[in-house]
Amino acid sequence: MAEASSPQISRLRLALALGPLIAVGPLAIDTYLPALPAMADSYGVRVTDVERSVSLYVMGTALGQLLGGPLSDHLGRKPVAWGGLLLFALASLLISLSTALWQLDLLRVIQALGGGATVVVAAASVRDWFDGQEAARVLSNIGLIMLIAPLVAPAVGAMLVLLQGWQAIFIGLAGYALVMMVWVAKVMPTHIPVAVDRRLSDVARGWGRVLSHRQAMAIILANGLSFSTLFAFITDSAFVYLRFYGVAETAFPLLFGANVATMILFNRINMLLLRRIAAIRLMTAALIIQVAAAWLLLLAVLILGKPPLWLLVPLIMLAGGAVAMVIPNAIACFTHYFPHDSGAATGINGSLQFFLAGMTGILMTSLHNHSLLPLAIAMALAASLALALLRRGRAGQA
Repeated sequence: MAEASSPQISRLRLALALGPLIAVGPLAIDTYLPALPAMADSYGVRVTDVERSVSLYVMGTALGQLLGGPLSDHLGRKPVAWGGLLLFALASLLISLSTALWQLDLLRVIQALGGGATVVVAAASVRDWFDGQEAARVLSNIGLIMLIAPLVAPAVGAMLVLLQGWQAIFIGLAGYALVMMVWVAKVMPTHIPVAVDRRLSDVARGWGRVLSHRQAMAIILANGLSFSTLFAFITDSAFVYLRFYGVAETAFPLLFGANVATMILFNRINMLLLRRIAAIRLMTAALIIQVAAAWLLLLAVLILGKPPLWLLVPLIMLAGGAVAMVIPNAIACFTHYFPHDSGAATGINGSLQFFLAGMTGILMTSLHNHSLLPLAIAMALAASLALALLRRGRAGQA
């Protein structure tokens, strides 16, 4: 199915068109974080058991992006986005009717397949129109729009839990997906991907070209591990704040939102610095900040056991906020290598990003000892590996 082409558009218009679409992912995770204790009570399990569904969602997203990216190269962006949104909406409605933990786990994976296909289409669309530093600026603008979702999502989720129960959260997610289907039809710009007329068998060749590119894969893996650092905290945030520190549910959105505010700050700094500093250098600097904050957090946990919130929160803000500078620069850098395989490249990036994050979350929750140590170790190791891989990849450049 070919799409009609359209004139070149501005960076701002493209960001405004794609930002709400990419927000499907953060909304699917952040909205129900305040509901984890209520869901645990509903299913009759521990909070850490329900936390597994967060990791399963991101691993399902990995598969959704791996398949959705190259399929959008072949079929066009909009058909894949519509299919992903419809699957996401149906799974969300079924989750609201679930009565057992295994049902939640299964449906979250199905929901994530649709969400992943949707998100990767938006990311690949940027490469259809822009490259290099210009692409990094568009992605930073999209990131700013997308950050509105995790800023308001926990507050909306907490309100829905109090007023209507946790099921209302997933009914709301289904409604958002249906609205986005209309958004894709009316607002998302159309474009004929270079690969739209290729045979479906070329999808595997596109994967091969990406996987065999050393510098691109170093950036992709570093991006995924950096995101894993943030995701480790996202997965454990309900336990950390609501159970370990015993803060009120109404305070959770404020503490969680502090991380989003830091990400917005890093996003704006990134936009300013991109005018005169290469994207790969900004990515490296952000990773250095993330590593330093994560290791300081681990040191505080090892020495104090239960660091005061005034120390814990800023360190997590820095370690998580740096991701807002890592991700847009990473995508701009590696897609530059693949003008004809941008869907495959963003698909592999998204797949590895969410797979690594999901594995990090699963390992952390499976080894959880009801202290802060598993979280601190996971964040420090993931950030350090990200920086090491990026430096190794850059050292291999001619």
